[in-house]
Amino acid sequence: MLAIIYLLIAIFFGTQLIRLLIPDIRRLYVGIAADQHTLEKIPTSLFLIPAGTLVGLLLTSWFTYFLAYIMAPYIPADTPTLLPANIVAMCLFVYCGCLFWQRCFVRNYRASQADRKLKQLPGFRKHPGSIVFYLLSLLLIVSAVCFVYFYTCFTSGDNIRLGYSIFSDFSPHVAITSGFGIGSNFPTQYPHFAGDNIQYHFMFYFLTGNLEALGLPLVWAINLPSILCFGSALTLLGTLAVLLSSRRSAFFFAPVLVLLRSGWNAFHQLSELMNAPGGSFNSAIKALIHQNAWYGYTFRDEWGIWAINVYANQRHLALGVGLVLVLIFLFLPHFRRMFLHLGKTKGVGAKTKRFFASREAWIARKDDPLRPWGSVILAGLIALAMPFFHGSCLICALLVLFGMAIFSEFRLGYAVVAAVSVLSATLQASFFAGGASNVASFKYYFGFVIPELEGKNKVGISGVLKATGTVVSYLLKMGFLTVIIPAVLFVGLLVYELIRKKNPYRPFLLIAFSLPLIFAFYCQVSLEVLANHKFIQVSFILFDIMIAGVLANLLALPIKVKRAGAEKTSDAAADEPKKESKKKKEPTLPKKVFIPVQIASAILCLCLTAGLVATGISEWCIYYNLNTHESGYVELHANAPIADWVEKNTKEDAIFLTPMWSVNDFFLSGRRVYYGWPYFAWSAGHDTATRQINYQWLLNGANENIDEFRRYCSEVGIQYVIASGDYYGNTETSDYYNPEFFAENLTEVAAFEDGTIIYQV
Repeated sequence: MLAIIYLLIAIFFGTQLIRLLIPDIRRLYVGIAADQHTLEKIPTSLFLIPAGTLVGLLLTSWFTYFLAYIMAPYIPADTPTLLPANIVAMCLFVYCGCLFWQRCFVRNYRASQADRKLKQLPGFRKHPGSIVFYLLSLLLIVSAVCFVYFYTCFTSGDNIRLGYSIFSDFSPHVAITSGFGIGSNFPTQYPHFAGDNIQYHFMFYFLTGNLEALGLPLVWAINLPSILCFGSALTLLGTLAVLLSSRRSAFFFAPVLVLLRSGWNAFHQLSELMNAPGGSFNSAIKALIHQNAWYGYTFRDEWGIWAINVYANQRHLALGVGLVLVLIFLFLPHFRRMFLHLGKTKGVGAKTKRFFASREAWIARKDDPLRPWGSVILAGLIALAMPFFHGSCLICALLVLFGMAIFSEFRLGYAVVAAVSVLSATLQASFFAGGASNVASFKYYFGFVIPELEGKNKVGISGVLKATGTVVSYLLKMGFLTVIIPAVLFVGLLVYELIRKKNPYRPFLLIAFSLPLIFAFYCQVSLEVLANHKFIQVSFILFDIMIAGVLANLLALPIKVKRAGAEKTSDAAADEPKKESKKKKEPTLPKKVFIPVQIASAILCLCLTAGLVATGISEWCIYYNLNTHESGYVELHANAPIADWVEKNTKEDAIFLTPMWSVNDFFLSGRRVYYGWPYFAWSAGHDTATRQINYQWLLNGANENIDEFRRYCSEVGIQYVIASGDYYGNTETSDYYNPEFFAENLTEVAAFEDGTIIYQV
């Protein structure tokens, strides 16, 4: 099938591009790892394949879209719009992938034949236990991701079923996907708000629509890239956790913490249920297991915005998070190096000069084995294509990179990526939405959605302290241990690293990880402040990297029995493996003390893990119960008469005047509507208030003036009107809807058994 071939080509191209630009991924690992021995614990493929998948899907889709945009006006009416662009794109990316592979092969062969003085970097030690651990972890991760996606978006016979917890927000995703897969959405418009460009980061749904156009059923076209992206993001998360913690088990902990988020919700709800009349621990647990509504502990918790549901709802979020992680991988070695070399520099003046005025602080090192400009090119390509795949995650990436750049070497590389991001975002916003201000408008707004603080300015010391206490209280309720552990870890790890005279880059990395969270409480980007939850979500995901390291080290403390006398390589050797380093002894304890300490540490790990995942487990129960396959879904009929007729008898870019539909069989036709459910368009930044007035005027037949009605329809591109009983029951439409006007003045072109009639304008 062409769609599968397209995906394989994208992954092949992405992996070969990374191999070309980053010749030695092991050296990238060396620049990140807290301990050189960590390199033996982690395979190269755990970065190469997931990063190649994300980068490949990003760049191939972005290129295919613009190629299709250019070619669309010249495609014959009987030829699928996306087919020529796909043929050209697949041929080009196969060629580029093969060319990159050949270049890498020749380069590696020449290097292997040369007399190399550098010491060979440690490779992955292929111990059977390690291989089994990684395979089982990946299997569990992919299984969980598949369940999340297929449980709420699946087929039953010929019909498509959307889970009750996602169907509303998912409806524009279906419409955009079908708009590309079956329709021809060039120039691109929002399907629920035709004729006003598009201000939504839609590119992921171009990818899904393209896969539908290449032959995948709609459900698979949406689910398969979602699984690839989320699985890749979680794999990168676990890989980074291993490198930063030096513990293999962190690879498993990190994805688990994302899938089962931390919060105080479950504990508060458990307390409420136990203290209710006749309540007990057993009855409370049963109630938690069988609940089928999101628990509204903090504001908007009842929408499930922090729960696992957010990944099922916003399929493009996983791609954005994964790309943020790729960018962190690329620049983290420069961040670590600054602290490493500051530690070697003697004197305050010399340290200050190295930090602010040294060549390495701003420009790449000479003959740097990391090949930093290759990383910058790769990061620049990601920044170039990312704005309309997930703009919020691009902002998160820039915030994190800004925090890293402050404490990093090679700041010029960061500046290049930032400049590419801003320029690309500005140009694409102008191209798609008519201007950057239509997509994002940055303004001061304090308080996120905390009712006590929302949009208010706190003046004076007492006001600031009160506001700070309210924010901290909110974060503790919403994030619980995901907030507490990083705060404690920052202080504890910083003190530990300074006492042991080790590289203190990891606690400072937590500062960079926290910047999107801080940004969410002080800046409004879109009309809906609640959309800032993605910034907080990304920070929490990054915190999970460090928390996973804490749990992994508690599970097996880096302490040996005293008689073992184990030794390890110093931290400095991690960055310069070619030099012999002085070996330091690991902490040791007498055997009588060692065993109780290890047991106590493992018990603490289990207790913390239970506290971290309790709310996540309760929300998975809600997710399961809310979307039970017997009743918890909305059904779309793939062979619906209205969708079939519209697809076969109207142009691919036709616009319809319809009821304010959100989810409807009609959208499977790939056509657009003048005014669909307004929340989607409003939250994306469209002027729904003005259009609602015009929409109601049209429903009344332009005050029963057929000439004026036809004139305006011609002006905005409306070609068909759908008369339906769905107008009734909604005061925004039923009070204006005039079916007699349409019947008397327009030509009926189709009628269906449910009473729906289509008129041609």
